[in-house]
Amino acid sequence: MSKKKYQKQAETQAVTEVKKKPGLSTDNKLSIIYILILLFAFVPTYKHIYDSKIAFLGDNAAYYVFGRALANGDGYVNVFSKDRSPVISYPPGYPALIAVEMKFFGESIDTVKKANGVLYFLALLVLFFFFRAISKNIHLSFILTLIILFNYYLLQYSTWMMSEIPFIFFTSLALWMLATVDLKANPLKQYRFYLMLISMLIAHHVRSQGIALFGGVFLFLLVQRNWKYLLAVSTAYIGLIIPWMIRNSKLHASPYQKALTYKNYYDTSQGKMSGIGDWLDRFGANFERYMSYEIPSAMFGYQPTYKDGSMITGFILLAIIGFGIYKSKKLAIAVAGYILATFAILMIWPPVWTGVRFMLPIVPLLIFYFFYAIYELISWLLIKMSVNEKIIKQYIAYAFIVFALIYTPKLKILHKEAGKPLNPLFYTYFELAKWTKNNLPDDAVIMCRKPILFHLFSNHYVSGVIKEHDPDKALEIMKKGNIRYVVLYGDGLSQRYFMPLYQKYPNKFPVLQKGGNPPVYLLEVKPDAP
Repeated sequence: MSKKKYQKQAETQAVTEVKKKPGLSTDNKLSIIYILILLFAFVPTYKHIYDSKIAFLGDNAAYYVFGRALANGDGYVNVFSKDRSPVISYPPGYPALIAVEMKFFGESIDTVKKANGVLYFLALLVLFFFFRAISKNIHLSFILTLIILFNYYLLQYSTWMMSEIPFIFFTSLALWMLATVDLKANPLKQYRFYLMLISMLIAHHVRSQGIALFGGVFLFLLVQRNWKYLLAVSTAYIGLIIPWMIRNSKLHASPYQKALTYKNYYDTSQGKMSGIGDWLDRFGANFERYMSYEIPSAMFGYQPTYKDGSMITGFILLAIIGFGIYKSKKLAIAVAGYILATFAILMIWPPVWTGVRFMLPIVPLLIFYFFYAIYELISWLLIKMSVNEKIIKQYIAYAFIVFALIYTPKLKILHKEAGKPLNPLFYTYFELAKWTKNNLPDDAVIMCRKPILFHLFSNHYVSGVIKEHDPDKALEIMKKGNIRYVVLYGDGLSQRYFMPLYQKYPNKFPVLQKGGNPPVYLLEVKPDAP
């Protein structure tokens, strides 16, 4: 063999060995860089807007109390009630997550709140990889994930002990696994299938709204005629949620189920829903409100005014989102089915439940597909103008960072809210709860608005406001429930239901404590007083 030929062979072998050396692909290297940028953007942003105060909601306290009960081995029961009845108002998923957090990191409320922040960041990472699988454009996926990071409502809820952020994490993980699983292979031999199924099940037990995701996945597999996956997903999903459904069927209907049957759950005098006309009225009211106010405000992070709105705005946004879903092609049916099923659920909920909270889980998807549609339109125009496709894919994607300007000004509002002292009314309410902890009998039952929130600081048994217009019937219910104290601060429910009773029998409710401005009262209940 000649020296020249030998040298050429050696060079060829060296090149082959270099090629065989393990290493990261360009896309994977970019993924690591983009993840680090997301992390470096998220950490200071979260610190900037983090609010250590307890949100005056009620549900947040319930999740914490139920999680603490699970962590302490008390079971999934209403520990704030004397009868310690099983919990039927809330699915067990988020309290179970809180219980795990408490076991490892302690019972600090601050820790539980920050754990939601961690879940939000993890959800963003999952969404980044899901968007990448859908769009086949890593640059656009990164930019749009960065934009979503700054959404006012998503950031706000990431600082609260609420179930929306965990739900977003698990539904996003399920969609990512569905986007990357090999649908031609045996589902039982793929870890991605199991991850998808587990994520769907956890999402369902975090929020029963998870049934909408199952609906979207079911529709996708049905249209694909993928009978193996359809059978596997349906059998496992339905089979594993049935035990909880059987458990709940043996108990009384939850407050949420009862709320659906009333025209106005907060004013039961308006009566119950009856006939198709009432349901059509509810659907119409909800549809108009979401289209005119809540879809735009949720997507772009501003407070809905509920006046001078136009449904045209909602129609335009949904049309653009629909175009984005159509152009993405991959999982289009699953995503469209999930979004439509979510709105179908929201359309039958009581119209008094206003706000973006209930649609928050699909907000990241709405934002992504909205901007993806715009990207596709711009790309189409530039291709017509003979612009290089590589330039479009990378540099036009980077240009979308300008849309972050829609969201970043809202960070000032969140930072300002975080820096404010606790609302004087809430402060007095919490301080009164702490006072009762040391100054009332351990077995005292206290009726109040936001009862579980009061229990969080008082450790006393609590009861919600009795929704009975007849004063004598209300008093009888209080006697049977052994309610001995009432907290009053001028809220609508107390004014509507308790004040008629107080006005008829003022001597039966002497003031035990009063404080704050606006004032919060603690009344003692003396049912046998003249």
